[in-house]
Amino acid sequence: MDKFKKQLNKGVLELSILKLLTEDNQYGYSIMEEIGVRSNQKLQIKDGTLYPILYRLEDQKIIESYWKTEEAGRSKPRKYYRLTKNGMEYFENMLSAYLEITSGMKNILKWGYINEERKIYKRCTKKYRDKQ
Repeated sequence: MDKFKKQLNKGVLELSILKLLTEDNQYGYSIMEEIGVRSNQKLQIKDGTLYPILYRLEDQKIIESYWKTEEAGRSKPRKYYRLTKNGMEYFENMLSAYLEITSGMKNILKWGYINEERKIYKRCTKKYRDKQ
């Protein structure tokens, strides 16, 4: 199950990162924290996963970075990321594809199973037995 969860996370992390950057420019650590908070800690991203994604998106001109020193107390600059114009279009296309796929998956899962008080029952069991 962990392998499945890892693969599924890979697919949604990029979308999550881009969603956050549609709202505001952010630095790496703030992206990791915000993903955890907004997903109720269901999605966790480590810097070893985040930064390769950010570098790839930057190479593809989907995002761009700049350095900024905070005014209050911090003397070390942080590298901030923001969406480019192409990045916004890329995000919108990615979101559209994600919503289409998840809608289809909901229909597939809803059709064959009913989840009632954490027990899963098969609706088509009677039809299956009748065919045998």
